[in-house]
Amino acid sequence: MDGLPPHTTAAAATAAAFARDRAETAARAAAPDPTRRPLRLLLPDDLAVLPPRQHLLAGLLGRGELSVIWGAAKTGKSFLAMRLAYGLACGIGMWGRAAARCRALYVAAEGAGGLRNRVAALRAEMGDAGGNFAMVAQPITIGPPCLDLAALVAAARGFKADLIVLDTLARTFGEGDENSARDMAAFVAALDHLRVETGAHVLVIHHGAKSAEATSPRGSGALVGAADLVARVERGADGAPHLATVTDAKDDEGGAALPFRLRRIDLPPDADGAPRASLVAEEAQEVGAASGSRNTREDKITPQQATLVQTLRNLVIEGAGSPVSPLPGMPKVEAVARQVLRERLILAGFFPESQLPSELPSKSGLTDAGYKTENRALERLKEKGILGFSRDLVWVL
Repeated sequence: MDGLPPHTTAAAATAAAFARDRAETAARAAAPDPTRRPLRLLLPDDLAVLPPRQHLLAGLLGRGELSVIWGAAKTGKSFLAMRLAYGLACGIGMWGRAAARCRALYVAAEGAGGLRNRVAALRAEMGDAGGNFAMVAQPITIGPPCLDLAALVAAARGFKADLIVLDTLARTFGEGDENSARDMAAFVAALDHLRVETGAHVLVIHHGAKSAEATSPRGSGALVGAADLVARVERGADGAPHLATVTDAKDDEGGAALPFRLRRIDLPPDADGAPRASLVAEEAQEVGAASGSRNTREDKITPQQATLVQTLRNLVIEGAGSPVSPLPGMPKVEAVARQVLRERLILAGFFPESQLPSELPSKSGLTDAGYKTENRALERLKEKGILGFSRDLVWVL
Protein backbone atom coordinates (compact mmCIF):
# COMPACT_ATOMS: atom_id res chain seq x y z
CA MET A 1 0.00 0.00 0.00
CA ASP A 2 3.06 2.24 -0.34
CA GLY A 3 2.31 5.53 -1.97
CA LEU A 4 -1.43 5.50 -1.15
CA PRO A 5 -2.99 8.37 0.80
CA PRO A 6 -3.26 7.66 4.59
CA HIS A 7 -7.06 7.58 4.59
CA THR A 8 -7.05 5.00 1.79
CA THR A 9 -4.59 2.82 3.68
CA ALA A 10 -6.71 2.96 6.86
CA ALA A 11 -9.88 2.07 4.96
CA ALA A 12 -8.19 -0.92 3.34
CA ALA A 13 -6.92 -2.14 6.72
CA THR A 14 -10.41 -1.82 8.23
CA ALA A 15 -11.95 -3.74 5.33
CA ALA A 16 -9.37 -6.49 5.74
CA ALA A 17 -10.11 -6.74 9.46
CA PHE A 18 -13.85 -7.05 8.80
CA ALA A 19 -13.17 -9.74 6.22
CA ARG A 20 -11.09 -11.73 8.71
CA ASP A 21 -13.84 -11.42 11.36
CA ARG A 22 -16.47 -12.68 8.92
CA ALA A 23 -14.29 -15.61 7.93
CA GLU A 24 -13.63 -16.57 11.56
CA THR A 25 -17.33 -16.29 12.43
CA ALA A 26 -18.27 -18.49 9.47
CA ALA A 27 -15.65 -21.06 10.45
CA ARG A 28 -16.94 -21.21 14.04
CA ALA A 29 -20.51 -21.63 12.82
CA ALA A 30 -19.52 -24.47 10.51
CA ALA A 31 -17.37 -26.31 13.05
CA PRO A 32 -19.17 -28.84 15.28
CA ASP A 33 -19.26 -27.92 18.97
CA PRO A 34 -19.26 -31.03 21.19
CA THR A 35 -20.64 -29.02 24.12
CA ARG A 36 -23.84 -28.13 22.25
CA ARG A 37 -26.82 -30.45 22.10
CA PRO A 38 -28.74 -30.82 18.84
CA LEU A 39 -32.05 -28.99 18.67
CA ARG A 40 -35.21 -31.07 18.56
CA LEU A 41 -38.06 -29.61 16.57
CA LEU A 42 -41.52 -30.45 17.92
CA LEU A 43 -44.57 -30.51 15.69
CA PRO A 44 -48.08 -30.03 17.16
CA ASP A 45 -48.59 -33.82 17.15
CA ASP A 46 -45.34 -34.22 19.11
CA LEU A 47 -46.47 -31.65 21.68
CA ALA A 48 -49.81 -33.42 22.10
CA VAL A 49 -48.13 -36.60 23.36
CA LEU A 50 -45.60 -34.95 25.67
CA PRO A 51 -46.02 -36.02 29.31
CA PRO A 52 -48.17 -33.64 31.37
CA ARG A 53 -46.65 -31.27 33.90
CA GLN A 54 -45.93 -33.02 37.19
CA HIS A 55 -46.57 -31.26 40.49
CA LEU A 56 -44.62 -31.82 43.67
CA LEU A 57 -47.08 -29.55 45.50
CA ALA A 58 -50.34 -28.98 43.64
CA GLY A 59 -50.70 -25.54 42.14
CA LEU A 60 -47.30 -24.35 43.35
CA LEU A 61 -44.21 -26.47 42.68
CA GLY A 62 -43.70 -28.39 39.44
CA ARG A 63 -40.98 -30.93 38.74
CA GLY A 64 -37.98 -29.48 36.87
CA GLU A 65 -39.00 -25.86 37.49
CA LEU A 66 -37.52 -22.87 39.31
CA SER A 67 -39.12 -21.03 42.23
CA VAL A 68 -38.05 -18.19 44.52
CA ILE A 69 -39.14 -17.53 48.09
CA TRP A 70 -38.02 -14.12 49.29
CA GLY A 71 -38.59 -11.72 52.11
CA ALA A 72 -36.99 -9.50 54.71
CA ALA A 73 -34.88 -10.93 57.53
CA LYS A 74 -36.70 -12.82 60.30
CA THR A 75 -39.85 -13.47 58.29
CA GLY A 76 -39.60 -17.26 58.62
CA LYS A 77 -38.78 -17.98 54.98
CA SER A 78 -36.13 -20.61 55.78
CA PHE A 79 -38.42 -22.36 58.27
CA LEU A 80 -41.15 -22.38 55.64
CA ALA A 81 -38.86 -23.76 52.93
CA MET A 82 -37.55 -26.50 55.22
CA ARG A 83 -41.11 -27.44 56.22
CA LEU A 84 -42.08 -27.69 52.57
CA ALA A 85 -39.02 -29.79 51.72
CA TYR A 86 -39.32 -32.15 54.69
CA GLY A 87 -43.08 -32.41 54.24
CA LEU A 88 -42.73 -33.37 50.58
CA ALA A 89 -40.15 -35.96 51.61
CA CYS A 90 -42.89 -37.41 53.82
CA GLY A 91 -45.60 -36.97 51.17
CA ILE A 92 -47.34 -34.28 53.25
CA GLY A 93 -48.58 -31.14 51.52
CA MET A 94 -49.62 -27.78 52.93
CA TRP A 95 -52.60 -25.43 52.66
CA GLY A 96 -54.80 -28.32 51.58
CA ARG A 97 -52.69 -28.92 48.48
CA ALA A 98 -51.89 -32.45 47.42
CA ALA A 99 -48.24 -33.52 47.58
CA ALA A 100 -46.23 -36.09 45.67
CA ARG A 101 -43.81 -37.89 47.99
CA CYS A 102 -40.38 -37.07 46.67
CA ARG A 103 -36.71 -36.90 47.53
CA ALA A 104 -35.69 -33.48 48.87
CA LEU A 105 -32.14 -32.14 49.08
CA TYR A 106 -31.76 -29.05 51.28
CA VAL A 107 -28.59 -26.98 50.78
CA ALA A 108 -28.03 -24.98 53.98
CA ALA A 109 -25.18 -22.86 52.64
CA GLU A 110 -25.45 -20.42 55.53
CA GLY A 111 -24.10 -23.08 57.88
CA ALA A 112 -25.15 -25.97 60.11
CA GLY A 113 -26.11 -23.95 63.16
CA GLY A 114 -29.51 -24.99 64.49
CA LEU A 115 -30.12 -27.57 61.76
CA ARG A 116 -30.01 -30.50 64.15
CA ASN A 117 -32.87 -29.08 66.21
CA ARG A 118 -34.87 -27.93 63.19
CA VAL A 119 -34.85 -31.37 61.58
CA ALA A 120 -35.50 -33.07 64.91
CA ALA A 121 -38.58 -30.87 65.41
CA LEU A 122 -39.88 -31.64 61.92
CA ARG A 123 -39.28 -35.34 62.47
CA ALA A 124 -41.15 -35.25 65.78
CA GLU A 125 -44.11 -33.49 64.15
CA MET A 126 -44.30 -35.18 60.75
CA GLY A 127 -42.67 -38.57 61.18
CA ASP A 128 -39.54 -40.08 59.74
CA ALA A 129 -38.80 -39.09 56.14
CA GLY A 130 -36.47 -42.05 55.88
CA GLY A 131 -34.02 -41.76 53.02
CA ASN A 132 -36.09 -39.10 51.25
CA PHE A 133 -34.54 -36.08 52.97
CA ALA A 134 -30.87 -35.06 52.93
CA MET A 135 -28.90 -31.90 53.60
CA VAL A 136 -25.72 -30.18 52.50
CA ALA A 137 -24.62 -28.05 55.44
CA GLN A 138 -21.63 -26.09 54.16
CA PRO A 139 -20.94 -22.97 52.07
CA ILE A 140 -20.97 -23.72 48.34
CA THR A 141 -20.67 -21.64 45.18
CA ILE A 142 -23.20 -22.33 42.43
CA GLY A 143 -22.89 -19.14 40.39
CA PRO A 144 -19.72 -18.15 38.49
CA PRO A 145 -17.01 -19.33 38.97
CA CYS A 146 -19.32 -22.32 39.71
CA LEU A 147 -16.79 -23.98 41.99
CA ASP A 148 -19.31 -26.44 43.43
CA LEU A 149 -21.90 -26.68 40.67
CA ALA A 150 -20.63 -29.95 39.23
CA ALA A 151 -20.34 -31.44 42.73
CA LEU A 152 -23.92 -30.44 43.56
CA VAL A 153 -25.20 -31.90 40.29
CA ALA A 154 -23.38 -35.15 41.08
CA ALA A 155 -24.71 -35.23 44.65
CA ALA A 156 -28.28 -34.51 43.53
CA ARG A 157 -28.08 -37.17 40.84
CA GLY A 158 -26.70 -39.71 43.28
CA PHE A 159 -29.48 -38.90 45.73
CA LYS A 160 -32.05 -38.86 42.89
CA ALA A 161 -33.36 -35.53 44.15
CA ASP A 162 -36.77 -34.30 43.00
CA LEU A 163 -36.44 -31.02 44.92
CA ILE A 164 -33.30 -28.96 45.62
CA VAL A 165 -33.53 -26.01 48.04
CA LEU A 166 -30.75 -23.40 47.97
CA ASP A 167 -30.62 -21.46 51.25
CA THR A 168 -29.71 -18.71 50.36
CA LEU A 169 -28.93 -17.02 47.05
CA ALA A 170 -26.39 -14.74 48.75
CA ARG A 171 -24.36 -17.70 50.00
CA THR A 172 -24.37 -19.57 46.69
CA PHE A 173 -24.21 -16.67 44.20
CA GLY A 174 -20.48 -16.61 43.52
CA GLU A 175 -18.22 -13.68 42.77
CA GLY A 176 -20.65 -11.48 40.84
CA ASP A 177 -22.80 -8.54 41.84
CA GLU A 178 -26.47 -9.29 42.62
CA ASN A 179 -27.42 -5.90 41.20
CA SER A 180 -25.88 -6.65 37.82
CA ALA A 181 -28.32 -8.09 35.29
CA ARG A 182 -25.40 -9.83 33.58
CA ASP A 183 -24.15 -11.48 36.79
CA MET A 184 -27.66 -12.48 37.86
CA ALA A 185 -28.27 -13.96 34.41
CA ALA A 186 -25.10 -16.03 34.85
CA PHE A 187 -26.43 -17.30 38.19
CA VAL A 188 -29.77 -18.16 36.55
CA ALA A 189 -27.85 -20.06 33.86
CA ALA A 190 -26.20 -22.11 36.62
CA LEU A 191 -29.63 -22.81 38.13
CA ASP A 192 -30.89 -23.90 34.69
CA HIS A 193 -27.95 -26.25 34.38
CA LEU A 194 -28.77 -27.70 37.80
CA ARG A 195 -32.43 -28.19 36.81
CA VAL A 196 -31.70 -29.70 33.41
CA GLU A 197 -28.99 -32.06 34.61
CA THR A 198 -31.00 -33.36 37.59
CA GLY A 199 -34.64 -32.95 36.50
CA ALA A 200 -35.34 -31.54 39.98
CA HIS A 201 -37.32 -28.50 41.03
CA VAL A 202 -34.90 -25.84 42.30
CA LEU A 203 -36.19 -23.54 45.04
CA VAL A 204 -34.05 -20.50 45.88
CA ILE A 205 -34.40 -18.58 49.14
CA HIS A 206 -33.56 -14.91 48.64
CA HIS A 207 -33.52 -11.74 50.71
CA GLY A 208 -35.54 -8.62 50.12
CA ALA A 209 -34.22 -5.11 50.31
CA LYS A 210 -33.55 -3.69 53.78
CA SER A 211 -36.84 -1.82 53.73
CA ALA A 212 -39.76 -3.85 55.10
CA GLU A 213 -41.91 -2.26 52.37
CA ALA A 214 -39.76 -3.70 49.54
CA THR A 215 -41.92 -5.03 46.74
CA SER A 216 -39.27 -7.10 44.97
CA PRO A 217 -36.28 -9.28 45.91
CA ARG A 218 -32.87 -7.75 46.37
CA GLY A 219 -30.74 -7.26 43.27
CA SER A 220 -31.43 -7.62 39.57
CA GLY A 221 -34.88 -8.66 38.39
CA ALA A 222 -33.42 -11.27 36.04
CA LEU A 223 -34.08 -13.97 38.65
CA VAL A 224 -37.77 -13.10 38.99
CA GLY A 225 -38.12 -13.03 35.23
CA ALA A 226 -36.71 -16.55 34.94
CA ALA A 227 -38.65 -18.13 37.82
CA ASP A 228 -41.77 -20.23 37.32
CA LEU A 229 -43.08 -19.13 40.73
CA VAL A 230 -42.17 -16.26 43.07
CA ALA A 231 -43.55 -15.95 46.60
CA ARG A 232 -43.03 -13.03 48.97
CA VAL A 233 -42.92 -13.82 52.70
CA GLU A 234 -44.03 -11.20 55.24
CA ARG A 235 -43.89 -11.36 59.00
CA GLY A 236 -47.17 -11.34 60.87
CA ALA A 237 -47.71 -8.52 63.36
CA ASP A 238 -49.31 -8.68 66.81
CA GLY A 239 -49.65 -12.45 66.87
CA ALA A 240 -51.09 -12.72 63.35
CA PRO A 241 -49.80 -15.43 60.98
CA HIS A 242 -46.91 -14.88 58.65
CA LEU A 243 -47.95 -14.72 55.01
CA ALA A 244 -46.42 -16.04 51.80
CA THR A 245 -48.07 -14.49 48.75
CA VAL A 246 -47.58 -15.82 45.22
CA THR A 247 -46.67 -12.68 43.30
CA ASP A 248 -45.66 -14.31 40.02
CA ALA A 249 -46.64 -17.65 38.50
CA LYS A 250 -46.21 -18.85 34.92
CA ASP A 251 -48.42 -21.92 34.83
CA ASP A 252 -50.39 -21.77 38.09
CA GLU A 253 -52.82 -19.33 39.67
CA GLY A 254 -51.10 -16.19 40.89
CA GLY A 255 -52.12 -14.15 43.92
CA ALA A 256 -52.58 -17.13 46.24
CA ALA A 257 -52.26 -16.22 49.95
CA LEU A 258 -50.43 -18.91 51.95
CA PRO A 259 -50.56 -18.12 55.69
CA PHE A 260 -48.35 -19.96 58.17
CA ARG A 261 -47.29 -19.81 61.79
CA LEU A 262 -44.02 -20.68 63.53
CA ARG A 263 -44.77 -23.01 66.45
CA ARG A 264 -42.25 -23.86 69.17
CA ILE A 265 -41.43 -27.55 69.55
CA ASP A 266 -39.73 -28.69 72.76
CA LEU A 267 -37.22 -31.48 72.19
CA PRO A 268 -35.54 -33.98 74.52
CA PRO A 269 -32.63 -32.31 76.36
CA ASP A 270 -29.02 -32.77 75.30
CA ALA A 271 -26.82 -35.35 76.96
CA ASP A 272 -25.70 -32.71 79.46
CA GLY A 273 -29.30 -31.88 80.32
CA ALA A 274 -29.46 -28.61 78.38
CA PRO A 275 -32.98 -27.89 77.07
CA ARG A 276 -33.59 -28.03 73.33
CA ALA A 277 -36.31 -26.48 71.21
CA SER A 278 -36.93 -25.30 67.68
CA LEU A 279 -39.63 -23.78 65.50
CA VAL A 280 -41.74 -25.53 62.88
CA ALA A 281 -43.72 -23.73 60.18
CA GLU A 282 -47.31 -24.91 59.96
CA GLU A 283 -50.18 -23.72 57.81
CA ALA A 284 -52.63 -21.25 59.31
CA GLN A 285 -56.28 -21.03 58.39
CA GLU A 286 -56.67 -17.28 58.76
CA VAL A 287 -54.66 -14.53 57.12
CA GLY A 288 -53.64 -11.77 59.48
CA ALA A 289 -51.50 -8.68 59.62
CA ALA A 290 -48.24 -8.79 57.70
CA SER A 291 -45.48 -6.21 57.87
CA GLY A 292 -47.67 -4.23 60.24
CA SER A 293 -49.88 -3.04 57.38
CA ARG A 294 -52.50 -5.73 56.82
CA ASN A 295 -55.26 -6.81 59.19
CA THR A 296 -56.94 -9.28 56.83
CA ARG A 297 -56.85 -10.00 53.15
CA GLU A 298 -59.96 -7.91 52.83
CA ASP A 299 -58.80 -4.68 54.39
CA LYS A 300 -58.73 -1.61 52.16
CA ILE A 301 -61.02 -3.12 49.54
CA THR A 302 -63.62 -0.84 48.05
CA PRO A 303 -67.33 -1.18 48.89
CA GLN A 304 -67.90 -2.36 45.34
CA GLN A 305 -65.28 -5.11 45.73
CA ALA A 306 -66.80 -6.08 49.10
CA THR A 307 -70.17 -6.48 47.36
CA LEU A 308 -68.62 -8.88 44.87
CA VAL A 309 -66.95 -10.98 47.59
CA GLN A 310 -70.10 -11.20 49.72
CA THR A 311 -72.27 -12.02 46.70
CA LEU A 312 -69.90 -14.82 45.72
CA ARG A 313 -69.94 -16.23 49.26
CA ASN A 314 -73.73 -16.09 49.39
CA LEU A 315 -73.93 -18.06 46.15
CA VAL A 316 -71.63 -20.73 47.57
CA ILE A 317 -73.74 -20.96 50.75
CA GLU A 318 -76.87 -21.28 48.60
CA GLY A 319 -75.33 -24.22 46.74
CA ALA A 320 -74.63 -22.44 43.45
CA GLY A 321 -71.00 -23.55 43.52
CA SER A 322 -69.60 -26.84 42.26
CA PRO A 323 -66.50 -28.66 43.55
CA VAL A 324 -64.12 -28.45 40.62
CA SER A 325 -60.39 -28.03 39.97
CA PRO A 326 -60.38 -24.82 37.92
CA LEU A 327 -56.73 -25.11 36.88
CA PRO A 328 -54.50 -28.15 36.20
CA GLY A 329 -53.05 -29.53 39.43
CA MET A 330 -55.13 -27.22 41.63
CA PRO A 331 -57.11 -28.74 44.53
CA LYS A 332 -60.89 -28.71 44.19
CA VAL A 333 -62.70 -25.56 45.26
CA GLU A 334 -66.32 -24.41 45.30
CA ALA A 335 -66.41 -22.47 42.06
CA VAL A 336 -69.33 -20.41 40.77
CA ALA A 337 -69.97 -19.74 37.10
CA ARG A 338 -69.11 -16.15 36.21
CA GLN A 339 -72.43 -15.86 34.37
CA VAL A 340 -74.32 -16.76 37.55
CA LEU A 341 -72.25 -14.32 39.61
CA ARG A 342 -72.80 -11.58 37.04
CA GLU A 343 -76.59 -12.01 37.15
CA ARG A 344 -76.58 -11.70 40.95
CA LEU A 345 -74.24 -8.68 40.84
CA ILE A 346 -76.65 -6.86 38.51
CA LEU A 347 -79.47 -7.45 40.99
CA ALA A 348 -77.22 -6.30 43.86
CA GLY A 349 -76.55 -2.95 42.21
CA PHE A 350 -72.85 -3.69 41.64
CA PHE A 351 -72.78 -1.97 38.25
CA PRO A 352 -73.61 1.70 37.64
CA GLU A 353 -76.84 2.10 35.71
CA SER A 354 -74.91 3.47 32.72
CA GLN A 355 -73.12 0.10 32.39
CA LEU A 356 -76.33 -1.94 32.21
CA PRO A 357 -77.88 -2.86 28.86
CA SER A 358 -80.27 -0.37 27.32
CA GLU A 359 -82.96 -3.02 26.92
CA LEU A 360 -84.14 -4.21 30.33
CA PRO A 361 -84.96 -6.56 31.85
CA SER A 362 -81.75 -8.44 31.14
CA LYS A 363 -80.12 -10.84 33.58
CA SER A 364 -76.62 -10.97 32.23
CA GLY A 365 -75.95 -8.49 29.43
CA LEU A 366 -73.59 -5.58 30.10
CA THR A 367 -72.03 -2.78 28.15
CA ASP A 368 -68.31 -2.96 27.39
CA ALA A 369 -67.71 -0.64 30.34
CA GLY A 370 -69.64 -3.06 32.56
CA TYR A 371 -67.46 -6.01 31.58
CA LYS A 372 -64.37 -3.90 32.26
CA THR A 373 -65.70 -3.03 35.72
CA GLU A 374 -66.24 -6.70 36.49
CA ASN A 375 -62.80 -7.74 35.25
CA ARG A 376 -61.06 -4.91 37.10
CA ALA A 377 -62.70 -5.87 40.40
CA LEU A 378 -61.81 -9.53 39.92
CA GLU A 379 -58.19 -8.66 39.12
CA ARG A 380 -57.83 -6.48 42.23
CA LEU A 381 -59.33 -9.14 44.50
CA LYS A 382 -57.09 -11.77 42.92
CA GLU A 383 -54.03 -9.59 43.60
CA LYS A 384 -55.07 -9.42 47.28
CA GLY A 385 -55.35 -13.22 47.43
CA ILE A 386 -59.07 -13.13 48.20
CA LEU A 387 -60.38 -15.00 45.17
CA GLY A 388 -59.33 -16.66 41.95
CA PHE A 389 -60.99 -16.75 38.59
CA SER A 390 -60.77 -18.14 35.09
CA ARG A 391 -62.69 -17.26 31.96
CA ASP A 392 -65.80 -19.09 33.16
CA LEU A 393 -65.44 -19.60 36.93
CA VAL A 394 -64.84 -17.62 40.15
CA TRP A 395 -63.88 -19.07 43.54
CA VAL A 396 -62.95 -17.88 47.03
CA LEU A 397 -59.39 -18.66 48.17
